[in-house]
Amino acid sequence: MRFLPSTPFATRLGRRFVLAALGVLAVALAFIVVAAQAMFISSYDLRLLMWVLLPAIGAAAIVALFVARPIADDANRICEAAMRVADGDLSARTGVRRSDELGEAAEMFDVMVDRLAAVEQERSLMLSAISHDLRTPLAALRAAVEALRDGVVDDSDRYLVGMERQVRALAALVDDLQLHTRIASGTLELRPGRVDLTELADESIEVVRPLADHHRVDVLLEADERVWITGDPTQLARVIRNLLENAIRHAPADTVVLVQVSGQGVGEVSALGGEAIVRVVDQGDGFPPEFVERAFEAFTRGDASRSTESGTAGLGLAIARGIVDAHRGTVGVVPGAGGIVEVRLPR
Repeated sequence: MRFLPSTPFATRLGRRFVLAALGVLAVALAFIVVAAQAMFISSYDLRLLMWVLLPAIGAAAIVALFVARPIADDANRICEAAMRVADGDLSARTGVRRSDELGEAAEMFDVMVDRLAAVEQERSLMLSAISHDLRTPLAALRAAVEALRDGVVDDSDRYLVGMERQVRALAALVDDLQLHTRIASGTLELRPGRVDLTELADESIEVVRPLADHHRVDVLLEADERVWITGDPTQLARVIRNLLENAIRHAPADTVVLVQVSGQGVGEVSALGGEAIVRVVDQGDGFPPEFVERAFEAFTRGDASRSTESGTAGLGLAIARGIVDAHRGTVGVVPGAGGIVEVRLPR
């Protein structure tokens, strides 16, 4: 669909440019006529001005038309791109490159569409991840319920334990989605206080100990001192647990996942100031190079399979980053053997 006719004179911009140019010349002509009547200009000079002014009017109209043509074409491209986006085509771009205000408007339009495309991609990825992670526990629950209903189960307690495990998996997925929504919307509320990060890491290790035992992985804490920071202990514990769970799931059996806690700063160990550092190190294959840049994005995973054994909807690291960001800290992958994730928090 074209919103502006292709011929220069037929464009609304072209007509307006011509009218503006003719208006300026009409004002000039009026002043000349007034000056002639007041005898400020001789009849010879008046005829000369008229011979000059009449071709100028035609030239001005032609110039206005051809100046308006590229502007009208670029405006047309913006309108066509807007209509394509309205129809759901997020690949549409204006293709307009100008150094004026129209060019800035086209550039901002393209930026807007880029962001819409990114949001749509994340939404599709989110729906795919959630639907996949819901499918496994729901299928297991359905099979267990049908077996119990049909009376083909010899050990009902074992089925009930399995059903309880799947319900916990679903509840964890819902909790992760709610927390990620609060982080993404900027409504995550922190309750800061003095936190012993070393003790928090030790408590987190005990929480994930059953998962580590299931994967035949040992988890050890390495800390020479107590490191105190100001932060929300509940949310910071969530960060450490998420990093530990990710490391345990990717660590080979009969290996060690190491949690290193240290502090950097001047003064006593318990004094505030400087940085607190938490590193979670596993002896697995590490993060694939092509995945490092996306490791902390929501709904992404380094492994091709999407089983519940490798995480829940790919939100663990994204949630960890959101909480660390809320504490004005940083989290990232550190180069080295195995998988190394480092968190730095202000003290």
